[in-house]
Amino acid sequence: MRALSLAAALAVAMPVHPAAPPGGRIEGRVIDRTAPLHAVAGQVVRLTMIERGASSERGAVSDAGGVVRWSGLPVGGIRVFVLNTDYRGVPYASDRIVLADAAPARTVDLVVYEPSTDRSVIRATVAFAVVDIARGAIRVSAIQRFENPTDRAVLISPEDPLAFPLPPGAGSVSPLAGWRDPHIGRGRITDAFPLRPGSAQVAYAYTLDARESHLALSWSLPYGAEDVEVLVADAGVGAAADGLRAEGPVAGPSGRYRRFGGGPISPGGEVVLRLRGIPLGRDPWPGTVAAGLGLILCVGLVGALRRQRHPAL
Repeated sequence: MRALSLAAALAVAMPVHPAAPPGGRIEGRVIDRTAPLHAVAGQVVRLTMIERGASSERGAVSDAGGVVRWSGLPVGGIRVFVLNTDYRGVPYASDRIVLADAAPARTVDLVVYEPSTDRSVIRATVAFAVVDIARGAIRVSAIQRFENPTDRAVLISPEDPLAFPLPPGAGSVSPLAGWRDPHIGRGRITDAFPLRPGSAQVAYAYTLDARESHLALSWSLPYGAEDVEVLVADAGVGAAADGLRAEGPVAGPSGRYRRFGGGPISPGGEVVLRLRGIPLGRDPWPGTVAAGLGLILCVGLVGALRRQRHPAL
């Protein structure tokens, strides 16, 4: 009896804490990395859950410490979570978050930056193209990379968008990756995506008909490029590039390519690729298939070639 009375007394004396809600938990923290680094209070943050092609959202507002919290989230399965916010006109997103049985709680920083309109800080670092040759046509897949070395996001206005000129006669133009809302017209691709600190790149592809066996392909670079690489399919066609030097063959997933490299190219400059001996006839490949293959090759090789040229990177 005395033991029961003691147990009852201890139960009354001990504070009662509410049980933690079941399921997973995500705690996000909104951090402005523009100096001086600080937390952002009162920021609306969305938690997006993506599962089997469907998505749903929950919203929260960051507290004085920049923190947002969600609980009772599903754990395991084939699903990912992403934190999103719009800060001073620029969208930001976290890396993908996975809640597993072994780690049902995650803490994630959502990094944002103060905006700037000073484009002069942006460097055009790489211009890279892969040229595939078919009967009566060529296909070009290109990547252009930019670097923002500051701690501010550079805003690009729709009234003065970034512009990527296309050569005369370009067809089957496909903006492939890195774009926000691309527009094709007047011989160029334009877009007004912001350039956040770090690197950003866009990829696109197009075709050109070859009505004669020789063709001069002009690649205009309004922002210039520190490094230029052009790969031309080794299909028995003569190739030379004004302003670039031949650097030997490169093995790709669909065959061998002749490599031309150089730079820097000043803003407003261009590279001219001269092809001789293009087989005439009809292109047997659908343009969309060619663009996809070109992009795979382009993305796979740009990193490898950069490592060869700059081993320390």
